[in-house]
Amino acid sequence: MHVPPRPGCRPRPPRRTAFAGRAAATAALLALAGCGGGGSGSPPAAAPTDAAAEVEWVRSVMADAYLYADRLPKADLSQVSGAAQALEALRVNPPDRFSYVERRDHYETFFDEGRTVGLGVSLRIDAGRLMLRIVQPDSPAARAGLRRGDRVASIDGADAAALIAAGTVSAALGASQAGLVVRMVVEREGARREVAIEKAEYAVAPVLATRVIDRPAGKVGYVALYTFTEPARAAWAEAIATVRAAGARRLVVDLRDNGGGRLYVAAEIAGSLAPTAALGQPFTVLRHNARRAADDLTIPVPAHPATGAFERVAWLVSDASCSASESLIAGLRPYRDDPVIGTATCGKPVGSEPRTRGDVVLSAVTFASRNRDGLTDWFDGLAPTCAVSDEPFVAFGDEADPRLAEALARLETGACRSATKALPRGGPTTPAAGGLAGETGLH
Repeated sequence: MHVPPRPGCRPRPPRRTAFAGRAAATAALLALAGCGGGGSGSPPAAAPTDAAAEVEWVRSVMADAYLYADRLPKADLSQVSGAAQALEALRVNPPDRFSYVERRDHYETFFDEGRTVGLGVSLRIDAGRLMLRIVQPDSPAARAGLRRGDRVASIDGADAAALIAAGTVSAALGASQAGLVVRMVVEREGARREVAIEKAEYAVAPVLATRVIDRPAGKVGYVALYTFTEPARAAWAEAIATVRAAGARRLVVDLRDNGGGRLYVAAEIAGSLAPTAALGQPFTVLRHNARRAADDLTIPVPAHPATGAFERVAWLVSDASCSASESLIAGLRPYRDDPVIGTATCGKPVGSEPRTRGDVVLSAVTFASRNRDGLTDWFDGLAPTCAVSDEPFVAFGDEADPRLAEALARLETGACRSATKALPRGGPTTPAAGGLAGETGLH
């Protein structure tokens, strides 16, 4: 989970007492960012550009704001070159699997504009097979005819099984560079074909599917929410308006592939799902290290046109449900007893207030999240109410999907049809080597 980037300086932030609607949310979080804002329009603080100064900047930020600053390793940074190497030398792992460095243009283009460069796919290893789990609808992969559930047999001539065994799937797919061509052999329903896909910039769809399902007990809305970027606000509002207009009073929110994003967007979505009694109550509490205790922040549940509209909500999750998606579930838990369907989530109860220096964004973990009742430290993931193994890669919203079928039954009967004991997480996703691509899982 993220709040907007801050530049490389920090005045004392003002106190925040309200968080209602987007304007107040943005104001509060930009105040938290300090130094006049730090959103997409803020210029970076003037600073030298040599590698030694960049390393010193990372060291200074980590010593001051890093959530685990009291445990920083005594690393020799004299031979370290650049922010990414400095971060790796100072990271406290475990528990920090999440801090990263990214180019500023990549970061802002994704979170502010909802655009990125790549093929537009995320993959999953399933029983030794390399499967396309996501194909973004406006991406180069979609335009090449690929779709969810296709099996990747080879990448640029390298057999997929060999790449899986060597742990080099991400490396084989290459950098997020426009114009880079990746050749794949893909299999669908027993037929193979070869495709050559050129990486390009494309718009990331925040909502992957919206539908209304007729059930004996009434209509149920379904929304597959992929991320919490700025464009997700409008996409979510449109999806919720659609299912409400159709008369749905129950809702399935599919977060199986949602790796997180901006926390104020998650809070706005929480407001649309909350009962009216939750308005103004804590959605999430951000706790910083002892040095930065003055930055601690309670984000209340904000009002939304859909507040109180849904009697019941069911969450679909997987080990790819991470960060702000987990905070959304945890933050609403004190106010609604809604079932969680799937396997344990990824386990990221921490987040970042990214710092910028020149063209570098440092997303180091700076706070831990907790809900009103003190739920925090879910590093092992949020456990499901009804444990259901991974779906057979059917289309989003297809009632043949075991997790969706379980959610629909649970909303009607109040009981799990499947086992309630925890299942192991699904086969591993194949994130890119690091940075923003590693967080989103998109290639």
